Amino acid sequence: MNTKIIDPGKLRSFQRVTSADGFFLICALDHLSDFQELLDNDLSRVTYQQTGEAKNNLIRTLADQCTAFLLDARYGLAQAIASRALPGSVGLMASVEDEDYKPSTATRTTRFRENWGTKQMKMLGVDVCKLLWFFRPDSSVADHQREVVRALAEECTALSLPLVVEPIWYPLEGEDPKSDAWRERRVSGIIESAREANALGTDMLKVEFPGYVDSDDGKTKALAACQELDGSVNVPWVILSAGVNYDSFKTQVEISCNAGASGFLAGRSIWRDAASTKDPELREKASLDAAERLAELANITRACGKPFNPRLEGEELTQAFPEFWYEKWQRS
Repeated sequence: MNTKIIDPGKLRSFQRVTSADGFFLICALDHLSDFQELLDNDLSRVTYQQTGEAKNNLIRTLADQCTAFLLDARYGLAQAIASRALPGSVGLMASVEDEDYKPSTATRTTRFRENWGTKQMKMLGVDVCKLLWFFRPDSSVADHQREVVRALAEECTALSLPLVVEPIWYPLEGEDPKSDAWRERRVSGIIESAREANALGTDMLKVEFPGYVDSDDGKTKALAACQELDGSVNVPWVILSAGVNYDSFKTQVEISCNAGASGFLAGRSIWRDAASTKDPELREKASLDAAERLAELANITRACGKPFNPRLEGEELTQAFPEFWYEKWQRS
C-alpha cells in the first residue's frame, strides 16, 4: 500500500487485523465441506448447527493467539458474532467466493457465493474481503479471471474495504502435478500469479508457498523464490498453509518471513486435529495444542517477518489529509 495515497478506511481495517507491531497472525476457518469432512466422513450426518458450533469452539480457544479470523458466511460469520465467540478486539476477514480447493478443469472460473457480497460484509463489520482465485495465465479463462479481480478491487475500493487475493496454481489438462517439471513450473507460477494479482489492484496477498522444504536444497531454492516474490509486489503478503503438516508449515513461515512476508493466514495445519478428534478430552488437548502452534508461529513471524504498519506524520499527513478532507472523500 502506497502511504502517499493511503485510504484511511482501508488502513483502519488493516489495523484491526494486524498486531500492534504490524503482523498478520490470522487463523483461517472459512472452510466448507472440507471442514465438515473432519467432523465426520459421512457428510449426511453433519448438521448445520454442529458445523457452526465446532467453528465457534475453535474460535473461543484460539482467539487469544490471533489478530483476526477468516470466516465464511454460511457457517461462521454471524454465528461467531452473535454467540460472542469472536471477541470484539479480534479482527474479521470474510471470503466472498463459494469455492472448494479442487479445480477439476482447465476452464475453471471463480464462483461467488449467491446473495452475498462486499456491501453485506461492510454492514456486518468485516474488516477485509478475501477472494480465492484459481489462476493460470496460460489458460483460456485467464482474461476472465483477471477481470474478476479488477472489478472486485474497484468494488472494494468504493467501500474502503481492503481486498486480499489468494491465487491458486493448478494443473491444466494433460499436466502431471507429481512431475518434477510441473513442480518447478508451479514455483514460478505462484510468483507470476502474485505479480498479476498485485497489478490488478489487490491490497494484500495470501500466497501458496513457492517451493518445497523436504531437503536443504529445496529450502535454499524456496528462500530465493520467496525473495523474488517479495520483490515483485508492493502490497503486504502472507503465507497460507494448504493443509501441510505443522512442522513443514512452521519451516515455510520462517523462510517466507525471512524473505519479506508479514505473517501467515493458516487453517488446517493449525487446527485439523482439534476438528477431527472425536474424544472430548483429546479434542480439548488438540485445541490447546493448536493455540500453542499459533503462538509459536507468531514468535517466528515477529523474529523474521516484515511488519506492515504504514503511517503518515507531520507535513506529509497534513498534505494527505488537509482541513475538510472529508468533504470530497468517498462521496457519491
